[in-house]
Amino acid sequence: MELYIIVGIFQALRLSIFTLMHLDSLRLINFRNYKELSLQLPESGALFEGLNGSGKTNLLESIHLLCTGRSQRAAARKTMINHNEQSAFVAGCFDYGDSRVEASLGFDRDKKVVMKINDQSLGSFSEWFGQRPVVSFGTDDLEIVYGPPENRRRFLDMLISQIDREYFDALVVYRRNMLCRNSLMGKVTDPLQYEVYEEAMAQSGAELVFFRRRVVEELRGALNQFYGEISEKRESVDLLYEPRFKIDCSSKNEWKNVFCNSLAQQRRRDIEIGFSSTGPHRDEVRFFLDKRVARNFGSQGQCRTFALSLKLASVLLIERYRRHSMIFLIDDAVSELDQGRTSRVYPLIEAKGQVFIATPRLDVPLRAEVLNCTVSDGKVVVR
Repeated sequence: MELYIIVGIFQALRLSIFTLMHLDSLRLINFRNYKELSLQLPESGALFEGLNGSGKTNLLESIHLLCTGRSQRAAARKTMINHNEQSAFVAGCFDYGDSRVEASLGFDRDKKVVMKINDQSLGSFSEWFGQRPVVSFGTDDLEIVYGPPENRRRFLDMLISQIDREYFDALVVYRRNMLCRNSLMGKVTDPLQYEVYEEAMAQSGAELVFFRRRVVEELRGALNQFYGEISEKRESVDLLYEPRFKIDCSSKNEWKNVFCNSLAQQRRRDIEIGFSSTGPHRDEVRFFLDKRVARNFGSQGQCRTFALSLKLASVLLIERYRRHSMIFLIDDAVSELDQGRTSRVYPLIEAKGQVFIATPRLDVPLRAEVLNCTVSDGKVVVR
């Protein structure tokens, strides 16, 4: 009931407090199997239908790249360049209602990258990331449920980094100092050199843990609501955040101090094994289905519904914190649900900003405003 109230409030106030961002146009040159493509896109989004291997997922990947600077498939940039070419170019115009932003990204096989916003060059991906929020859902996202803990941490990091810039900055600082600490191992014995990095890890690590606790708690309610709507409440779901470093602290400063002391105590052992063995980079998020571990007891359909519900909950949280609409990418994963669940999913998806769907064939009717396209061998035909 609480989620319905929140959704109702946000829908009622949407025009007054939301920035209605959408991707207005997309241009590709030598990107994957697209030699050259220019496509105008409506505010509601587009449906890309075509055979496997035709280039549907590549379109979604190019949009994700424009939003985050990276592939949702974790692909290296050089693999996105057409195999007959030396460089690739992706550009898009984002409409914010009262303003427009031109984003472009070019890269070559020598790892040279040029990023521009409104023809102004950017110096790093940190400046690029997070300005155009996006959530993607594809077949690989089952690994959030089935895969190792780093998949779940990556999901949390991507979500929270788009919600709050402070989290993204803390994550960058934490990783940089952890790598520096690790690089000393086997080379340096001076404790003062370790302490510099441990202090920074403890400071930024406290930020990560407290952000994660708060966001996971908010995800729980939204996850349950979306899963219930898709499954008709046949099962219950839950998630639990388990920091690797377990201590019940009420303040960031207290957690920071205890973690800093723990790093010092673990230093000798970490030097022996060659890496930092405790901290937010080893955290776990556990998923439960009817109070049992989802990865061990859930069917593939249930786990797919779990992953999709997580992504829908992510969209809700990003909209709540960022206060503007966003882009939702769906890659041939919903069609593998049973017919009943599929029919209940699309009304939920259509309400989530600008939606792009890639699938061989969609038998569920979408809104008339959605652009219907056929994809074949790197070409897109608007129907």
